[in-house]
Amino acid sequence: MFRRLKPLLILIPVFLTACTYQDGMLKSTIVSWAQVSPYGITMALAFYSSFLLIEREFPRVGLNVKLGDYILLAGVLGGIIGAKIAYVFEIRNTPEFLQGSLWSHLFSGAGLTWYGGFILAALAIIYIFHKNKVNILFGIDTLTPMLALGYVFGRSGCIFSGDGCYGGLCTWNLPAPFCMAFPNGAASWSQWLAEHAGGNLAATAINTPFFESAFSFLCFIFLWNVRKKNWPLGSKFFLYLFLHALFRFSIEFIRLNPRDVFGVSQAQFLSLILMAISLGYVIIAFKRHGKMEKPS
Repeated sequence: MFRRLKPLLILIPVFLTACTYQDGMLKSTIVSWAQVSPYGITMALAFYSSFLLIEREFPRVGLNVKLGDYILLAGVLGGIIGAKIAYVFEIRNTPEFLQGSLWSHLFSGAGLTWYGGFILAALAIIYIFHKNKVNILFGIDTLTPMLALGYVFGRSGCIFSGDGCYGGLCTWNLPAPFCMAFPNGAASWSQWLAEHAGGNLAATAINTPFFESAFSFLCFIFLWNVRKKNWPLGSKFFLYLFLHALFRFSIEFIRLNPRDVFGVSQAQFLSLILMAISLGYVIIAFKRHGKMEKPS
């Protein structure tokens, strides 16, 4: 299924050469109604990069490549649906939510919350592994580098769409991409300037999506290099989950998300839970693994 998408990737640079960037969308200069979100392009690249790695890795570890098609489909559907549901839940008490109906928020092109997509997609993928009699911990370990690389592309979509998930005023005098202005983004840049920069047109925001993408890329390099190591089952996945949650918890102090769950943001609250679960699993798994390798 995903192999058939290869020829379509050639159309992306062709489309980009005939587009203008406005309101966080790429709009065709040839056909007035044709437009596409940069976030959609980066999401497609995220899933396609995962497909390429699955094509390489699944045969090496003895898994059927066709199973990867079902896993990616579950990741696409579960990721998008879960991310939209979590987004609506996150903004339920904000003025933004009151400006539209529940259905308009669910079916709009904007608003995706990563943790919501991750949870629902993970449940769907675990179900597929279970139905196909694949050890679940072994399966998620195999997919972990793909998850890290996919997040690199997915989070970079926030930069290209200017969706407002960046941080506050940059006072560090750092150049792009560390700090950037988003005058043509999907979120109102003039409103951000009024709220955080006193209307200073020269102000820039801390580009938190760039830091998240860069960190996840480093995680991908690490995970790709240790993928053949004989670690306890599940430890590679839960190690990445801990690192991701730790970084997400930290970067949320800079991002502008509301602190509406016990004084922290929803992402920070979920990060704390995932950090505790994943770190506990890794410690226990390696302790048991060490005992198993000791001679009797």
